[in-house]
Order: sequence, then C-alpha cells, then structure tokens
Amino acid sequence: MAAWSVSGSLLGVGLAGYLTRWNITDLVPTLLASVVVVLMQYVAHPMNDMMDYELDRQAPIGETGRVKPLVDGMITRRETKWLSMTILLAVLAVLSYLIWLRPVLIFPASYGMAALIGYNHRSTKLAYRPYSELYLSMPINALTVFVISYIGSGQLGPTAAVVSIAFGFASSSFFVSMMSMDFPTDRKNGKRTTIVSHPALKWCAYYPLIGLAFSLVMTPFIAGSLGAWPTAAFVVISSLVFVSLAALGARVDAIRLDYLAGELAGLEGLTGSGRLNQLYISIAYALSLTAVFTYLGVI
Repeated sequence: MAAWSVSGSLLGVGLAGYLTRWNITDLVPTLLASVVVVLMQYVAHPMNDMMDYELDRQAPIGETGRVKPLVDGMITRRETKWLSMTILLAVLAVLSYLIWLRPVLIFPASYGMAALIGYNHRSTKLAYRPYSELYLSMPINALTVFVISYIGSGQLGPTAAVVSIAFGFASSSFFVSMMSMDFPTDRKNGKRTTIVSHPALKWCAYYPLIGLAFSLVMTPFIAGSLGAWPTAAFVVISSLVFVSLAALGARVDAIRLDYLAGELAGLEGLTGSGRLNQLYISIAYALSLTAVFTYLGVI
C-alpha cells in the first residue's frame, strides 16, 4: 500500500501542486481520487488471497515475512467476499462521481477496474500469466500519479508523464522480485509468471534498468519546463534509485539461479529482504520527488 497507492497519490498531489503553484482548485476530487486508488489496491489483496488460496497454503509464507489472513484463519472466505464486494461498490460510486465531473476519466478508470478484476479474479487470472509487470503493474502505478496530477492541476504535459512512468517502473521492481521469491510454488502449481516462463533471465535486475534508461532518455524532453537544477535532481535521484533497485534485483536473480542449479534447497526466505529493500527504496523515490516538486511549487 505504501509503495504503490499511497506513494503514487502523494507524488500525484505534489506534481499538481508544482503545476498550479499550489493553487489546486479541485482539491476535493483530487483527494477523492487518492482515496479511491488506495481502496482499489486494498481490495485487490483479499481478492487475490481468495484466488491464490491453495497456492498460499503450500508456500512458506512465514519465511517471506508476509501475512495471509485467509490462510491464517483470521477471516473466512465468506467474510472476505463481503469485504471485497463492499469496497468495490464504494470504489464504483466514487469513480462514477469523478467521471461525472470529468468524463475523460472514464478511460483510466475503466483500465484500472479491468486490471483489478482481470488480475485477481478466477475467471481471468492474469496473475497466472507472464508480463503483467509490463502491461498492468507499471501502467497502473504510472496512471495513479498522472491522473491525480491531472485532476489537481487540469494540465497534461511531458513532465507529469515522464515522472509518472519512472515511478511506475521503480514501484513495480519489487513486484518482479516477489515473482522470483514465489518461483518454486508458482512453477509447481502452473502459475506462469514472467519468472516462471523465463527462469534463467535476470529480469529482476533488467526491469529497473529499463526504468533508468527511460528516465535518462526522456530527461531532455522535460528539461525546458523544469529548469537546470530540478532536472539535475531528477536525474541524480532516479539514477541512484534505479541502480540500487537493479543491484538488489541482481542479488535476487543470483539466488534464483543458484536454486535452479541445485545449490540451494529453497529461496523464499533468502530473497525476502531484497524484495523489501526494493519496496523501501521505491517509497523513498516517491517521497524525494514529491519533496522536489513541493519545493518547486512554493518558490
């Protein structure tokens, strides 16, 4: 929650403040959009837990530092369904209001709902197919920042787009490492994630490097509007973050390759810390960029 919806919402508000010199006119819709993003991620977890119930029962959840209320018996399947349904209805109500205010929001809202249901529902099970980190996770996290920035500022521009996509890659890097952490259980049960489909590919390291390459290539397109030192700050912060994410991802890849070579009996517990450190770094990335844009909006 902190690495995706909360961080993305804060960065989106920070961008809106920068673009409007902190004269955000649609403050209530901006806050409502942030709330609905958090609710959408929140409801994704019980839905995913219901879909993955049998896998989670087999996985060494305790070794990875995760808590699964459904598997642990903290909540029943019936209660989980009612919880999910209630939150989904609340999400739809808020989205309807936001779309009524700005009809163009029907497009990102539809994509977000399609991603939520498609990834976590038994009938589609996109979570069981490869490349979701490219066509779901990264775009959803990027859209969070971009849409909240748009609602708060009424502006669309290259700066918001570039920063949003960079955040999308950074915040999704730990998601790829989580796939690697779950590799043994996923492969055993036919869950064809990208890592299961390409186990020898050093994808946990390559993925954040794609984000770094994007950030550097797109920097000239935002330099004119940002100015010299803010652009330099974006490049330095992004470079430090993505290199750190790639280094941690490389370690996760190395552990998986050792497991494939028969040198390790298991890998879940060994890769958990790398995944969590990536999560913390992505949060720091969002907060750092938010601080930069907040300062730019008030000077």
